[in-house]
Amino acid sequence: MRTSLRPAVFLPGLRITALAAAWSLGLLAASALAVGAQEVAEIRGVVLDVDTDQGVSDVILRVLGTDVSAASDPQGRFTLRAVPEGDWELEVIHLRYGRNVHPFSVREGVTVRLEVRVAEEAIQLEELVVQGETSIEREQRTTGASFWEVDRAEIEAAIGTSRHMGDLVRQTIPGLKLRQSNTLSRSDICLEFRAAASISIVNSRPCNHPKVYLDGVPVSDPQYLYGAMPLGDLERIQVIPPGEASTRYGSGSLYGVLLIETRRPGLDPRAGEDLLAGGGSVRTFDWEQDPEGHPFGKALLGATLGNLVGLGLGLAIGRECILVADRQIRSNCGTAATGVAGASAVVLPAVGAALGARWGGGTSVSQGNLVPALVGAGLMLFPGYAFSLSTVGQGSEAVNTAGTVFLVVGVPLAVTLADRLYRKLR
Repeated sequence: MRTSLRPAVFLPGLRITALAAAWSLGLLAASALAVGAQEVAEIRGVVLDVDTDQGVSDVILRVLGTDVSAASDPQGRFTLRAVPEGDWELEVIHLRYGRNVHPFSVREGVTVRLEVRVAEEAIQLEELVVQGETSIEREQRTTGASFWEVDRAEIEAAIGTSRHMGDLVRQTIPGLKLRQSNTLSRSDICLEFRAAASISIVNSRPCNHPKVYLDGVPVSDPQYLYGAMPLGDLERIQVIPPGEASTRYGSGSLYGVLLIETRRPGLDPRAGEDLLAGGGSVRTFDWEQDPEGHPFGKALLGATLGNLVGLGLGLAIGRECILVADRQIRSNCGTAATGVAGASAVVLPAVGAALGARWGGGTSVSQGNLVPALVGAGLMLFPGYAFSLSTVGQGSEAVNTAGTVFLVVGVPLAVTLADRLYRKLR
């Protein structure tokens, strides 16, 4: 911080304004400014910003060597009361303006008024050191336990080179040994620490297996798990030696602990990603790439017109072979012709709606994707026809109306929504 006390005489960083600069200037100045003999003085002043001349609030002012202190008000004014005579140092402190110290004097019979000017300065903070640590290092530090870990990178590197999980652990974790009676079989694998036999309570044990937890669940027969678990399903494996394991997992972990975490427990959340768009991952269109936005109304109108034309043509072709009479569905064509007629009733409205939405919703930057639009149309057409045909012989108007709504309204809405979500750039 750069500060100054306004005076007639300039000192480094300090200017003091006084009706008399000092008692040594002579009897004439003393007589003009004297307010009476006093042992202590009340000093008033103001703190101003050197650049704006505005008062600065919340400045702490202390007379060093005394108990006298004050804080500036919102206008920057302050009062130092009961300042003894003598030569003093004024300490000026503010978070924004820093700290500085200036000398001033109080003499008998002299009224002193201070004008403190402060300037902003950069405040240097202590160096901030950021230390990063992995989740494994954090766990080791917080628990105080030592363990080894096989991470995903090591697992992927072992795929194709290791026969099974037992091989992977034996190759990557020191102090473990693997025994297997039949190398052609993936069952009955013994995996144990080399020092486990020396701490074994029962010397006749065929294998001193570590305690195994699979996604937090204890495994009762780990000798069959080692060969059966696919390496591609593993996310990581933690191995805790016997000396550390018993303190965390109790007496059942006398021979160590293996913590196995699978990559994706349960169903694969990415299954079915390739349902649309010809096998690629389904991603909705980012409209930031097309500032024109989606013309929803035009796309809906185009899909509606295309759907109605397709329904008309499809039903016309279908009636050539498929008849509904006497509350029964009959066919007067061969099997192949009947199949073509039935397919026309589905394909033509789907294609008409998809093309109509693509034509009406296209912009100069993007256009609709036909594959998702056709899928959306099919999701409405099949239940629509199912509802309509289910009323044959029953006369249920409510179900027939629901089928009509699916066919006439549902198809263009589904196609328009697909046109907006799944598009491609021109």
